Amino acid sequence: MGALAGAAALRPGVAAGSPEPRRTLRTGVFVAGAGPAGFVAAIAAARGGSRVTLAETFGFPGGMATAGLVGPISKFNFAGRRVVGGIAWEFVERMASLGGAITDLPKGNVPFEAETYRRVAREMLEEAGVECLWQTQVCGEPELSGDGAIRAVTLSTGGFLTRLEADRFIDCTASGAIVGHHGFGAFRSARGAAQPLSLCFILGGVDTEKARVLVRNDNERSRNPALGKALEKAMASGRIRSFGGPWAVWGSTIRPGFVSVNATRAEASDVTDPLEIASATARMRREIPTVIDVMREADDAFRNAYLVQSAAAAGFRECREIAALHRVAAHEFVAGVHPDDTIAIAAHPMDRHIAGTSAQSLTFLEHPGAIPLSALVSAKCPNLFAAGALVAAAPEPFASIRVQAQCMATGEAAGTAAAFKPGEDARRLDFAAIARRLARQGAIVKV
Repeated sequence: MGALAGAAALRPGVAAGSPEPRRTLRTGVFVAGAGPAGFVAAIAAARGGSRVTLAETFGFPGGMATAGLVGPISKFNFAGRRVVGGIAWEFVERMASLGGAITDLPKGNVPFEAETYRRVAREMLEEAGVECLWQTQVCGEPELSGDGAIRAVTLSTGGFLTRLEADRFIDCTASGAIVGHHGFGAFRSARGAAQPLSLCFILGGVDTEKARVLVRNDNERSRNPALGKALEKAMASGRIRSFGGPWAVWGSTIRPGFVSVNATRAEASDVTDPLEIASATARMRREIPTVIDVMREADDAFRNAYLVQSAAAAGFRECREIAALHRVAAHEFVAGVHPDDTIAIAAHPMDRHIAGTSAQSLTFLEHPGAIPLSALVSAKCPNLFAAGALVAAAPEPFASIRVQAQCMATGEAAGTAAAFKPGEDARRLDFAAIARRLARQGAIVKV
């Protein structure tokens, strides 16, 4: 029976927005956010035997991959060798079986169709028995018990509140909806220093025979230099204020004649401030038509291009991180140090976009980086985990860890850990044993 089936009847007279929730639900593991980390975390916890409830702001899974049109999924390979497996690889293979993904590129990036991504993620959640609460988000401070554990969170669905109790909690939101409270986490960057936001979009009418839409190998750059120079001129002349890349490739679409584009940029010193997010998003939406005009002028492959779809939401590259038992340091990550509790392997370059500019700092790894479970487990709360964009890491390793395949891998680790020995303090679990369990499940934890 799902978490909703046993819910108490709604109490009459409780108004929308009232501080009193209209009902209380109970589950074993609660996952906040159904992006790449969250939907995988929920599947892993459910397959581990837990009763799982997942809450997601949008009405479908995928987060920035589907609502934000961010693609391709990076990065499954390092130097031609696959370093991410488990649920993440199962997921992309299922998309490929439906014609909705390309999985055989040596570089290890997986372009996909956003609608196929939504479908397969939803099907896998349903098959695992996850109770999904769509168009629902965590709001306010978590309720704590006397030992500092989280007892419950408050959820909002259209302004109506629900109280949800759980044994363990996994925060997979981009902003840290749970870790942002009670000192469980902190902002990654000082005010004004965070990486810029992007708003992706899909173009049709593209000559994909002329345009380089697939980046197959590690030594190939996906950025389009000719379009970059044209956008630099447009910025210098005042037509646009900023840009990044640009990347106009098969990313969140793989249809002939179509590309997904990552080019717009805007800054927000606090991505949890609704006024700043509104201003940044509006500016990027205003600049999309100009960016398309510049692309038409600069490259014959885009001469007949037209806007098909813009993302439902702007994506931000960083916000908070969990205050974890261990924070991945730059020197250990770059040196390829792999502790016993390594639960995922990083392969993407350390890719940091510089605030206030169109510049990008890109450092390729000489060794695959290690992501330990201790960077996902709260140091301050006995039943809290985080995954994806909230992993505890210094700016340099986080610039590699933050991409989709690694978010999925950390999600599987967090979900597996959350289902491991329920009732025990998460900080005292046998992390090496969890890493071994992940390896038995098909995840890659050693290279």
